[in-house]
Parts: sequence; C-alpha cells; structure tokens
Amino acid sequence: MQEELEALLQRRAQRRVGRALRCLDRVDSTNNELKRLGGQAPDGLAVLALEQTGGRGRQGRSFVSPAGQGLYLSVLLHPRCAPQQLGGLTAWTAVAVCRAVQRVCPLSPGIKWPNDVILAGKKLCGILTELENNPQTGGASPVVVGIGINVSQRESDFGPEVAPVAISLAQALGGPPPRLAVLAAAVLDELDALYAAFPAGGAEYLADYRQRCLTLGHPVQVLRRGVPKEGWAEEIDGEFALWVRWKSGQRERLSAGEVSVRGLLGYV
Repeated sequence: MQEELEALLQRRAQRRVGRALRCLDRVDSTNNELKRLGGQAPDGLAVLALEQTGGRGRQGRSFVSPAGQGLYLSVLLHPRCAPQQLGGLTAWTAVAVCRAVQRVCPLSPGIKWPNDVILAGKKLCGILTELENNPQTGGASPVVVGIGINVSQRESDFGPEVAPVAISLAQALGGPPPRLAVLAAAVLDELDALYAAFPAGGAEYLADYRQRCLTLGHPVQVLRRGVPKEGWAEEIDGEFALWVRWKSGQRERLSAGEVSVRGLLGYV
C-alpha cells in the first residue's frame, strides 16, 4: 500500500503529516509502534497497518482490527501550543475523519461526544489520542493520534457483541468501499490541514464539531466510576466539553477523560 499511498499524497513542501510514512502488514497497535520509535520518529510521521493484534480505544477498551478490513493509522504530532490547549485535539481529529470520509464517499458522518465517528447510529471509527508527560521537564511529550476506521467488514465480521453498535463503510454504502490507500490519503490530508490550523483555527473546527455532534439535544446516561446517571446533553463549550442538565435541573460540565456517555435511545 505504501507506493500507492505515496503517489496519492501531495508532496507539497509544507506538508508535515504523512511526509514520512511507514506501512506495516501487522503490528500490535500503530500507537504503540510510534511510541516505541520515541525520539527517532520525525514530526508528522504516519504509521499504517493492515492488521492490529492489540488495538485499543478509550478507557482501556479493545478495538477489533481484523486483517485487511479496516484502516488503522497513527500519526506523531508536536503541536506548538500551550499544554492546556491539547484537550481539543481529539475532537479536531474526529472532524478531520468526518471530512475525509465525505471526500471519498457519498456519506456524511456524525460525532458521538467526545470522539466516536458515527454512521446510521453505529460506530464507524474510534480515535485514541495519547500524551505522555516528561518527568524530567514536567512538559509534554509528542502527541500520538490513533485512528481506526471500519472499512469492509460485514456484520458477521464484528461478532455478536460488537455488531449491534458497529458499522463499516461497505455496510453503509451497500457496496464496495474505497481502496484503503485512497481513504488513507484523504485522512492524512485532513490531518495535515488540521495540524497546520491547530490551535489558531479552533473556531472553524468547533463549529463543524457542534454541527456534527449527535449527542446534543438528546437524553444521555453518564457513567462515572461505573455509576450511571441520566441527564440531557445541552451544549458543547469552547473547549469541547459537554454540558449536561440533570433531572434536578442542575447543570454540569463534563470532560472526556472523566466519564463515559451513552445514549438512551441507542448507541448515540
């Protein structure tokens, strides 16, 4: 896939994301591969794999990554911003993935807060952003952004537990999905545009995120340390946090790292 992908990417001088590429047949996880490279990895390096044996999602969940059926990629970023501005990067990535899918398919994905990309009420893509603190300086290490998109799976490929909440591009299209290299090129292009705009272009990404967010205006169940509480999703603020109104009438600001939010009318 590497040769085709390199041919599809625009090799403009200012490109950072995808300027350096590594395509692998099999790996435990593309995020892990980038972290293993450590200081040897250049800014914007993208690692893609045809299969992950240990794909991971938020809060330690596994991400099923069968061979040749999905797009599994991670990129290494060195954002030039204050540490407190990094919280919105995962939400920006969700917008970038939605835009990439729209470029290559007649589909318009939405977003389940904080970062699941959704089609037809089911999960199309998971995103995992990892930031490690540097104990020597107290500063932030480079950010690893991992993306897993379901591309050609059938319902039976997901298994009985995952099938009710997952969807692939092939299922949504009702026919053949785009080639992995074509989809990967679109994702890397959108990530490169994101990287060039971050964090100054926050207003544009926030507006797009709010428009696509399927959680807003719906009842939700919030799980905090395993304890469920029901409320109403009212607002996404300027830092991509979710404001929920509880049945008592009180409002609370929720951060993505603190809670898990589920819909009461289905996955979304």
